[in-house]
Amino acid sequence: MEILRCEGVRKVYGFGGSQVTALDGIDLSVNRGEFVAVLGASGSGKSTLLHILGSVDKPDAGKVIVDGTDLSRLSPAQAAVFRRRKVGLVYQFYNLIPTLTAEKNILMPLALDRKKPDKEYFDKITGSLGIADKLGALPNQLSGGQQQRVAIARALIYRPALLLADEPTGNLDQKNSREVADMLKLSNRNLEQTILLITHDEKIAMEAERVITLEDGRIISDERRR
Repeated sequence: MEILRCEGVRKVYGFGGSQVTALDGIDLSVNRGEFVAVLGASGSGKSTLLHILGSVDKPDAGKVIVDGTDLSRLSPAQAAVFRRRKVGLVYQFYNLIPTLTAEKNILMPLALDRKKPDKEYFDKITGSLGIADKLGALPNQLSGGQQQRVAIARALIYRPALLLADEPTGNLDQKNSREVADMLKLSNRNLEQTILLITHDEKIAMEAERVITLEDGRIISDERRR
């Protein structure tokens, strides 16, 4: 079942002779439960694509539909709510609130909507990610890898239609990068989470079941690995 569709997505920055085409007619379809990596060098358009898919930015042309919602029809306020409820975002820098415990950071998206967590699902996420014994710790008491796991748990807590991970291993050493990649695979397999991983690291991209390569704002290959 299709969870994401892009039709002719185009994004241009600047004016006149200084224009830069970040995305040049992206057509893309992702099914529910897929683990997809978007691979590309700096300037290929992959971060712009992630921002548009996450309703952080809007394309100049084309259409993006996530879980049946046309993102172009959302007001800024509606986009913020949609992002919180339907799109999990994981960045290179963990963006954890330093004064809150790991548990409160994870539950923050639900707290903003005054929703009570599903304890069974919460326990399943934190157990799967190996942070069940770190929930009372503040971010500065956690390693980089543990902080990224907390960030992944926070992105998953609302059971999003789509998890977008933007260079999630870019700030980690090789050991922790490997562990975070494994955590994403585990989330995909055990929680049936649809994941779109943005990366310039070919080794990390090869962990996905499908690898899309961007170059100069265009898809130049779309390979299913298994």
